[in-house]
Amino acid sequence: MEIRKRKPIGKKNIKYIEELYAEYSKRLFFIARKYVENEDFAEDVVQSAFAKVLTYPDGILKVPRDEVFYFLSTVLKHEAYDIIQEEKDNEHESLVYDDGTEGDFIEDPRDNYLQMIDLDSLKYNLSRMKRRHRDTLLFRYVYGLKCKEIADIFKISERTVKIRCSEARVQLKKMMEEDEL
Repeated sequence: MEIRKRKPIGKKNIKYIEELYAEYSKRLFFIARKYVENEDFAEDVVQSAFAKVLTYPDGILKVPRDEVFYFLSTVLKHEAYDIIQEEKDNEHESLVYDDGTEGDFIEDPRDNYLQMIDLDSLKYNLSRMKRRHRDTLLFRYVYGLKCKEIADIFKISERTVKIRCSEARVQLKKMMEEDEL
């Protein structure tokens, strides 16, 4: 297993990015607020965009100074869309009992078929899936790895990991529904 290694970030690069943050963060915050329509999320988006820039600092160094704001706003836009999508994906409803107390479990209103699962049926259906789909599901949802980590392990792109997860969930849902009939 080979994990991608990044070059260490130099003090010069960090200082440059700090200068960019001081100069552009307020303007970027207002742009982010238009996308996410929430001040707390807007702050998260700005922080996340600069964290992304710090992840690959050589990229910002190649951008001409007069185009830096455009570059940062583009990164910010993508981060805003990612955060919006993540929020949509994580909308769960708590299980509330008749007495008003909340349970330890959560239910996803979009995945009601997962609420009552026969564990033996799940194991059987996982064993029937293609190995690449099964492994991707297990790494993502059982082991809790991020798509980037899975991509590094399997030496595939993050997009491929996301596609495999999506296909595998659809396939597993169909198999589980067929078992119920």
